[in-house]
Amino acid sequence: MTNRATLNSYIKTNHLQLAEALSELATFVCDNMINICMYTLPANKIGEENTTPSNIKVMEELTQITEQTKRYARQAITQLKIDAFNENTYLAKRFPGLIVLPKKSKDEFIELNNEVNQRRVIFSDSIKVGFAKRQLIHENLHELIPNLVLLSAVRKMKYMDTIVDEISSVNFYWRAKKMQHHVKHDVAADILKSSINAKNFECFGLNKEELIARYEKERELMSRVSSSAKITEIRFARVQPLIDIWCKNTGDTRSKRMLSTNATLPIILFNTPVTINALKNYQYREPTPIKHPVLIPRKHWYVIN
Repeated sequence: MTNRATLNSYIKTNHLQLAEALSELATFVCDNMINICMYTLPANKIGEENTTPSNIKVMEELTQITEQTKRYARQAITQLKIDAFNENTYLAKRFPGLIVLPKKSKDEFIELNNEVNQRRVIFSDSIKVGFAKRQLIHENLHELIPNLVLLSAVRKMKYMDTIVDEISSVNFYWRAKKMQHHVKHDVAADILKSSINAKNFECFGLNKEELIARYEKERELMSRVSSSAKITEIRFARVQPLIDIWCKNTGDTRSKRMLSTNATLPIILFNTPVTINALKNYQYREPTPIKHPVLIPRKHWYVIN
């Protein structure tokens, strides 16, 4: 018990140091920004972590440097907690956009950002000490620091480090990334068996007998799969805003795409873009159907012969 108390104190200290480093970084960015373009999105509703949004409205586009936009930029950089009574704690809040800093401030920004990233790693590592299972890690963390969203704490702020003469255009858009990976037969069997005792959203509303019955049914389905066939997990990640940055140097006849990444936090630039193609409202589009036979629907497992 004493050891756990000591480890929890260490977690709290690391959380405080991360928050202080983020505050220092946010102050520097807000004091030095020379251009801003950020978008406000609706809050993630409670219980919607497993739903596919049909539409997402861009509520506001912030393009002027005012006290309001500075407060929003600070929130984007520093927010680690949310109001758990009104927002979803499973999903990190998104702050898509860009902030332009003067070229002379680049080295200082990178130094501050590196310090923040180091604090993120230290905090992330500290919450795992003493626990063998991921579920226990999260239960302890949420009891220790209520309303903290771990995704917000560990995701890094990105910046464009490449030296270019001109940022020709910045394009914001939405995409649901397709994720696909092979699951070995023995690993798949272990995953299904472990679900009997799992404590996660897949088990809500099921008693022990129902969990066992589900496992027996899924094990029977697994037994029909040839050892030569591949079990592949195929799923689409939750839709998120992305950003592409196109640049050009003197003498180039065409712009080149220098960066393509998610835009969950404002990206830091050291050149003002010539053109910014704004983030539009998201409207769901049905993805291309998966043509492989489904094996375990809840796990998004398919059989590829």
